[in-house]
Parts: sequence; structure tokens; C-alpha cells
Amino acid sequence: MKKTSISYKATGYFSKPVIDYLENAEAIHPFFQYVPEISSVLQAIQNRNSFPTNRKVLADVLNVQHATIKGRFPTDYIFQNIESLNQSNTFTVTTAHQPNLFLGPLYLIYKIISTINLSRKLNTEYPDYHFVPVYWMGSEDHDKEELNHIYLFGKTLTWNTDQQGAFGRMKTQSLSVLINELELILGNYEEAKNCITLLRECYLQEDTIAAATKRFIYHFFAADGLLIIDGDDPNLKKLFIPVAERELFSQISFRLINESLEQFTRNYISQIHPREINLFFLENNIRERIVKENNQWKILNTELSFTEDEMKGLLFSFPEKFSPNVVLRPVYQEMVLPDIAFLGGGAEITYWMQLKSLFSFLNIPFPMILLRNSVLWIEKISSAKMGKLSIADPELFLPAEALIKKYIDEQSGELISLKKEQEALNNIMDQAIEKSIEIDQSLKGAFEAERVKMIKALTMLEEKLRRATKKKEEVAIQQIQSLKGKLFPNNELQERHENFLSFYMKYGNQFFEELKSNLNPLERKFTILSEE
Repeated sequence: MKKTSISYKATGYFSKPVIDYLENAEAIHPFFQYVPEISSVLQAIQNRNSFPTNRKVLADVLNVQHATIKGRFPTDYIFQNIESLNQSNTFTVTTAHQPNLFLGPLYLIYKIISTINLSRKLNTEYPDYHFVPVYWMGSEDHDKEELNHIYLFGKTLTWNTDQQGAFGRMKTQSLSVLINELELILGNYEEAKNCITLLRECYLQEDTIAAATKRFIYHFFAADGLLIIDGDDPNLKKLFIPVAERELFSQISFRLINESLEQFTRNYISQIHPREINLFFLENNIRERIVKENNQWKILNTELSFTEDEMKGLLFSFPEKFSPNVVLRPVYQEMVLPDIAFLGGGAEITYWMQLKSLFSFLNIPFPMILLRNSVLWIEKISSAKMGKLSIADPELFLPAEALIKKYIDEQSGELISLKKEQEALNNIMDQAIEKSIEIDQSLKGAFEAERVKMIKALTMLEEKLRRATKKKEEVAIQQIQSLKGKLFPNNELQERHENFLSFYMKYGNQFFEELKSNLNPLERKFTILSEE
């Protein structure tokens, strides 16, 4: 694969706060702790050491959560990494995401590989420390409509289930119908059969989406020592009790985040909307907001209501019933992990920056935040089409109409351009106006008006020439439009739409190896990988 790196700004797909962060702009400085460079790591370690991470609880929970994978994958590296978390010189490099069905859009793969590669880089650069890649699975997310489908080969495959509540807790039995549907789409050849077998093993032999997702990811990444941690765990939630208590009874985050937003929105658009209580109540098949009304803590869309003493008793007895929302989930994560770096997408980076003051107030170390790698993967047929159409890799981010204009100008630019004729006309009119002025100064306006009409007529004629050329180049224009549609479905980045299976079916494990060879989040560049 040929690698091309371009600036994130040049793609046009990343927000102003993200670009300012990457470019270290002055306006964004109040919202992050460390410049996203390898030289910041030692300072992040020093600050992390100031926080009493409960390493024993973390390692014990991970051992329990990984008990079922022993003997199923090459797990030696995984359990070595779990054991190493008991040591004070071990730190985590983390990414986080919900357990989307069949891993959802491509970018989850890019998140994981960015995290693995960064930990490898840090282990090489700082041999006195050990860095462990972590995928924090947001299994408590209940946005089923966002998580229950994939896009594959131009089709939308949706899991229609009546189950409610945390997506990671949902039972997987009914997925057999969707996997059978996928089997018909993929066909009968060897790679397709292997893929279907893998999906059935992971999603039908495990009881829940969270367990199935863990098994599916470990099939590809167990040998890399990746640790998958599920935050939906009573022993981890015990560590979160002090923050949850302050949130329930003092609403600490609402005030702090709003103060941060006031400063942030002077220059940027916010993507975070704090609630007065940024916790959900999680039980069985419900995950609903907790609201305070007249000294009662109510669970929205239910009949449940608690006094202060009842709510406090519930928190201390059953902390697993309290689920942080987008505001407090990062806080929970950083309380649990000895984390020095967090990798996320553009939206994640933006909302994490708005949490810095909350972390400071709670005396929880704010990690170095890095933009995970973004990738555009160009298969050989598309790469060949680009060569034929004279489209360079960075030009793919231009709108289709701009690419079409560029192509037509390159093919017939001199033939359709009337620029020289306009210049000649202007020269003639300049001479005519000089003559008119000698005779009668008042005629100048009439001559200028005629000049405008004639230039406008030439412009219209040039557009007719362009349209005629477009008609002549109709096949090439359709190819440009088709190329843009394939690489940017629905005008989105490829990584936000297509499921990884479309590439895995074709390239097998080589797909992952190419990504591991080419992704480096410290480069701070958008990656284009083209098959030659």
C-alpha cells in the first residue's frame, strides 16, 4: 500500500477546535494539559503518579473479566499486561467506544490500532516504564438506534430487537437471523464462510453483546496485548462512589461544565450539554436519567422515586446501578485506569477538552489527549480510476464538481476558455472608450455598460462550451461521481460509514497488518492508503 499523509485541516472534515488543538493555537490552550507529543509523556506520568489508582482492584477485575478467554486466543501477552498493572511503573494508553454491532463503522478498528501502536512506540521510547493498550468498552450505552446496524457493500443490515437498556447487556440469540441474512449477501466462497463461522462463534456462543464484542475483537488483537475493560462492573463502580455521591447531592459537574462552556463558546461550538445530574439509573432493561425534584430523586420514564437517604443507601449498596453519561464517563475511566493518554475522534477530543476544569476540581489527572488516526482506504480499482482521471490523493477531498471542473479544464482547458478573447475584447473596448471620451465625456458610461454586456455574453458562451465538453466527457464525469460516492458514502468519511468486514473479506489479516505498519497518532496527519 502507498501511504500519503495530509493535514486534517486540508480534508475539510474536522472542526475548528480540533484543528486549533493540532496546531497548538493560543485560544485552545486553557482546555488541555499536554501538547500531543511524545515529549509530554514524562510529565503525564509524573502527574498520574500523584493520584492513588487502585491497581489491585483493576487487575483483579480484569482477571475476572478475562477468565473466559483463556485457551481461546494467544493470551499470554494479555495476562502479562494485566499482571503488570500491579506495578507502579505501568501505565495505560486508552481508547473508548460503545460495542457497536459487529464493531460498527471502520473507525473503531482505527481507534484500537492507533492505541496499540502508540503503546508500542512509548515502550520503545521509555524502557523504564511499561505501557498497556486499553479499549474501554462503553457497554452501558443505550442508544440502540445508533448501535444496532452496519453498512456493508451498499446495504444496511439492522438487528431488530425489542430489548431495551444497556446495549452491552442485550442478549444475542436473535442475532442468528441477521447473520443468516449476511450469509446470503456474502455468498459461498471460502472467505465468506470463514467470516460467517467467526460471527456465529462470537455472537451466538456468547450470551451478551459485550461478551461477543470482546471475543470478536480479541480474535484479531489478542496477540497485541490489548486489554478490553467493561466499565459495567460493580467492583469498578465502587471506585466511582465518591464522585457519584457528589454528583447526586451537590450537582458538581453541571456548574463546572457550564463555566467551562462559557469560555469555550467564545471561540468554538460546543458538543456537550451537561445535565443537572449527569448519571443514569441502570437496572435490568432500563437506563434512564436521574433527576431531582423537591428533595426526591426520580428516575425518568419510570415510577421509581427515592429520598436522599434511600438514594445514598442505594449508591453505597449497589453502585453498579449508577451509570455515568458523556460528562462523567471520562472521569470514571480516569479514576479506574493509570492512564497517561487517551485517543479519540474529533468529537471526543472536543468534549474531553471541555472537561478539563472538572478533572481539576476533582483532583483527577487529565491525560494527554490525542486524535486517533483517520484513514481513507483506496482499493486497486479505485486507485486505477484515479490515475486515469488524473486525481492525486489529496484532491479526493475536493467536492465532486471541483474535480469535474479540474478534469475538464485539463482535458479541454484551452479549447473552452475564452479568457484570451475577453482580454482582447477589453483592449478593444479600452480603445473605443478613449475615442468616445475625446468626442463626448458623457458617452463613457454607455460604452462601459456595453463592455459589461459583451463580457457577460462571452462568459455565457464559455459556460455553453463547458457544458458541451461535459456532455462529451460524460463517462469520465460519471466515473468521478462514482469514485467520490464510493470513497465518501453520503459525503461522509469512509471510516464513519463502512464496516471493516468489506475489507477483511478481501484482504484478511493483511488489512490489520497494513494499518499497524502505517498508523501513528503522533504524526497528527490524515492517512490515505492506496493499493497499487
